[in-house]
Amino acid sequence: MKLNRYALLLFSAAFAWVSCQTEKEAMEEHHFTNKLYINTQAVSEEILVKAGSGDIMRTLSIGTALKVEEDLDGVLVADPAYLDCYKAEYAQPDAVALPLSCCNIDNPEVKILKGSNASAPAIITFTNLGNLNRNLIYVMPVVLKNVTDINVIASKTVVYYVFKGAALINVVCNMANNRAGAQSWKTPEKFTNMRQFTAEALVRQNAAGRLISTIMGVEGHYLLRIGDAGVPDTQLQVASSQNQTNSNMSFTLGKWTHVACVFDNGRSTVYFDGRKVLDAANAGRSSVTWGAYGNDKGETSGRYFWLGYSYESNRYLDGDLAEVRIWDHCLTEEEINQDTHFYAVDPASEGLIAYWKMDDGAGTVLKDASPNGNDLTLDSATQWPKVSLPE
Repeated sequence: MKLNRYALLLFSAAFAWVSCQTEKEAMEEHHFTNKLYINTQAVSEEILVKAGSGDIMRTLSIGTALKVEEDLDGVLVADPAYLDCYKAEYAQPDAVALPLSCCNIDNPEVKILKGSNASAPAIITFTNLGNLNRNLIYVMPVVLKNVTDINVIASKTVVYYVFKGAALINVVCNMANNRAGAQSWKTPEKFTNMRQFTAEALVRQNAAGRLISTIMGVEGHYLLRIGDAGVPDTQLQVASSQNQTNSNMSFTLGKWTHVACVFDNGRSTVYFDGRKVLDAANAGRSSVTWGAYGNDKGETSGRYFWLGYSYESNRYLDGDLAEVRIWDHCLTEEEINQDTHFYAVDPASEGLIAYWKMDDGAGTVLKDASPNGNDLTLDSATQWPKVSLPE
C-alpha cells in the first residue's frame, strides 16, 4: 500500500513538471523551431465548373505548430506568376492562368495574434467561372507573402486552385418499356395553337427491331418518332398530317445525337447535332397543340403529350433521353449550335416553356426546370444510367 502511494506521488510530480514546461521549452526539447504555413491539408484543389456555374468561395488561414509569442502577419496574394511552378510540379504544360478578374480575396492581410497559433480565415471568391473555356485548365496560385520574424514551411506557402470543365450531364433517363406524360399542363395556353416552336432532345437509341419507337409529341397531331411502315427502324420521322423523313435522319445505335425540330407555320426543319437534315415545307397543318385530346381512337391510353409513347405501349423508345426542351419560338441554326447548347441551357431563358433535364436520378417525376412547372410522370420506376457528356 505504501509502495502504491509512493508511486502515485512520483507520477503526480512528474506530470506537474511536464505541465509547467513552456511551449518554447518543449519546442527546444524536441529540436525544432516554430514555422509558419498556410493552414490547408491539400496544396492543390481541383474545382469542376459547368456553364452557368455561380460564384465559388474558399477560405484560407495561416498557422504555426505552436502558439506565437508575438503577433505574426502575412498577406495572401493571388499571383499568376507562380503558374510555371504549377506546370512543372504537376506536369500540366498546357495550363493557363485564371484571369485575375475572376478572383477576389477579402481581408487578405492575415494575422496570428500573440498566444494563438492560427489566424482568422481570409475569404476567396471566384467569379464568372461559367464563361471559361471548358476545354482549358485554369490555375490561380494563392501565395503567402510579406512574412517577417519567423521561418516558413516552403512547401506550404502556395495553394493552387485548379479549374476544369465538368461533365455537363452526369445522369440520364432510360425510357425502355416506359413513358412519361402530362394529362394536363400547368400552363396549357403555352402549348395551344403553336404556330412556331422548337422541340429538342438528346437521344441515344440503344436497340431497334420494332416498327415504331417514340421520342415525343401527340399521336395523330405532331410527333417525333423513329421508324414506320417503309421507314428504317433507326430513322427519325416527323409524323403529322404529312409525314416527313429522309435517310439523313438516321440514328447510330448507342450513340448520343442532339435532335432539334423547328416548326414554323407548317414548315418542319430538323437538325442532327446542329446539322440541318430536313427542311420540309408542308407538315399538313399550320399550328400544333400539344395538349390533351382524350381517348378518341381506341388507344390503350389517353391521347396527349408523351415522351416515349404513341398509340400503344409497344412504341416506347428503347434508349435514353436527356435535355428535353420545348420553346415557344423558332431557334436559329446559330442558336442551336452555340457552345454547350446541346447539353445545357439557362432554365430562365426567354421562351423556354418546358425543360426536362431528365437527370432526376430517382422516383417517377421528371421535374420541369423552367419556371412553368410542367412536370411529367413516368409510368414506373426506371434506370438512371451514369454518363459523362459531352464525351
